Amino acid sequence: MLNIISQTMEFYTKYKKVPSLSDIKIENSSLLEGKTSLFITLYKNWEIRWSAWNIREITSSTAEELIQNTIHAISKDHRFPEIKIDDVKDLKIRLDVITNRRVIQDNELTKIDPVKNWVLAIKKDYSKLAVILPNIHPTLLTWDDFAPILKEKLWEKYFKANEYIVYEIQTEVSRDF
Repeated sequence: MLNIISQTMEFYTKYKKVPSLSDIKIENSSLLEGKTSLFITLYKNWEIRWSAWNIREITSSTAEELIQNTIHAISKDHRFPEIKIDDVKDLKIRLDVITNRRVIQDNELTKIDPVKNWVLAIKKDYSKLAVILPNIHPTLLTWDDFAPILKEKLWEKYFKANEYIVYEIQTEVSRDF
C-alpha cells in the first residue's frame, strides 16, 4: 500500500494529473477488490506536511482509495503548499488503515484512550471537524489531558459533547520509517 502512495505522488508531480489504476503498478490484486477506510500522513523533516483521510468506504477499491487520498493530501490540504517533485524523495509516509470505529456517547468520553486510539469530532451541523492522532504528545494519557487540545482544534471555548458526534478510531499502521 505504501508503494501505491509513493507511485501516486511521483506520477502526480511528474504529469500534474491523477493516475488511473492502470498507471500504477499494483502487486497485491486484493487491493483492487476490497474496500477500506484509511488515513495518509506525509512527513517532511519529521513534521506533518500533508494528510488526508476518509472514515467511510466511498471508492470502489482500496487501491483507488489510496490514490484519491494521496492526491487529496498532496494537492488539496490547504494548510500546506502543493507538493513539488523535489519533495517526494524526502517524504516519509504513515498509513493508518481503520480497523474499527465507533460513536462514543457523552458518558463514555472519559474512557477514550488517547495513547492508542484516534478521536474524530464532527459538529452535528458539519460546520467543524477535528481529528486527533494517538500518541500526539507524551503527556496526553487521559481524556482530561486530551479534551483541551480537542477544544483548541475545534476553536471552541468549551467542548459541548452533545453538539458533536465523537468517534473513537482504531487503526493498523504501516510506515516507511
